[in-house]
Amino acid sequence: MLKGFNSDVFDSQAVFRQLLTAVANPGTIMDINLDLTCPDPLHPAAGAVLLTLMDFETPFWSDIDHISDSIQWLRFHTGAPYTRIKHQSLFALCTDCEILDDPALFNPGTIESPDISTTLIVQTGGMDDAGRIKLAGPGIESPKFLKLNGITDKFIKSRSELCLSYPLGIDMIFVCGHTLTALPRTTKTEIL
Repeated sequence: MLKGFNSDVFDSQAVFRQLLTAVANPGTIMDINLDLTCPDPLHPAAGAVLLTLMDFETPFWSDIDHISDSIQWLRFHTGAPYTRIKHQSLFALCTDCEILDDPALFNPGTIESPDISTTLIVQTGGMDDAGRIKLAGPGIESPKFLKLNGITDKFIKSRSELCLSYPLGIDMIFVCGHTLTALPRTTKTEIL
């Protein structure tokens, strides 16, 4: 079994601070500067986010087989229970973004408890800030653009429809290798 963080406390604090910055500045691409080796097909940024956020009270779903090394590694280091039902997950990891088409299959929370929604972590084939996805909303002073390789227009449109139900919704973190960007439920997206 591969080790997790070199220092659970300091590494998780560093990743959490980067996540807070990413969520406060949607669409900003950030680099996770950690020496973290994850089992395939897990990207280091996805592993770092999940090691930081998950624990024994946060069920998670993934498109990876539940007996794979990646899922066993996450369960060992976090204690998080695995669920096969998307709507029951507080965290979801999608390693094949091309199969991802409807974020509404995950839990958007309830009016009484919007905080029980799923946070979706999606591995992409790359990302940059010169794409066709236009971002607007809190934390974005002027129009910002994003390219997420492998993410379909259908997915972005479904995400936009889901955002209309605010405060319900799905917070999303997109990763590639050691980089990440966040699109919280308050961020409006438009395909140009």
